[in-house]
Amino acid sequence: MTSVLSEDVLEKIFNTGTDEVPLHHLTFPHHSESEIENVLNILAERGFVCRGNNTVRLTGKGKEKAAQVARKHAVLETFLKDVLGKQPDAASKEACILEHNISSETIERLDNFLDQRKPEPVPSETTGFINHNNLTRRNPIVPLSECPEGSLLHVSMIRCFAKHNRLIDLGVIPGELITLRRKLVNNAVVITVKGCDIALSPEVSANIMVERCETP
Repeated sequence: MTSVLSEDVLEKIFNTGTDEVPLHHLTFPHHSESEIENVLNILAERGFVCRGNNTVRLTGKGKEKAAQVARKHAVLETFLKDVLGKQPDAASKEACILEHNISSETIERLDNFLDQRKPEPVPSETTGFINHNNLTRRNPIVPLSECPEGSLLHVSMIRCFAKHNRLIDLGVIPGELITLRRKLVNNAVVITVKGCDIALSPEVSANIMVERCETP
């Protein structure tokens, strides 16, 4: 299965993080409803999705394929943004194009490269990179779930990055400043990033490693 739209559909269902996705949520620029309907029928025939009356869900086979596509997107977007200095929106759009044709071997090599590379400050307004060393003052790196409410935090790293690649779309990336607004039950949290409030599950919040910041 190599259809670009097919992979985009699987990835979009996967990124919702829900079991059942309403069909009206599956919209794509430059593709009609009939095209999407045809792709869904093909995916169902091949065992990647199960259709309901007005919903669709991934099968085990579909989740595996969708996770592969989502991982390619995450690795490519990180490389384009953090290494080549592209703006986040541009990096995400280009990753959407590249993810369909790049080999798994190349993705593995890129992922290993990113794991081994230590990010360095890029003194350019066009990259969007901000050096927050003057805010953290070398405070200890701890899980987000262990921080108190109201903390201004610097995202240092994300553990199990491939598993939590949806954080890229939310703007929660290494080097970003976030604010911990509320702590909910079982270490679930609500954070503010780029002016938006986002709720994160206990598993996700435990894998976001942060440093406490002084007031900027």
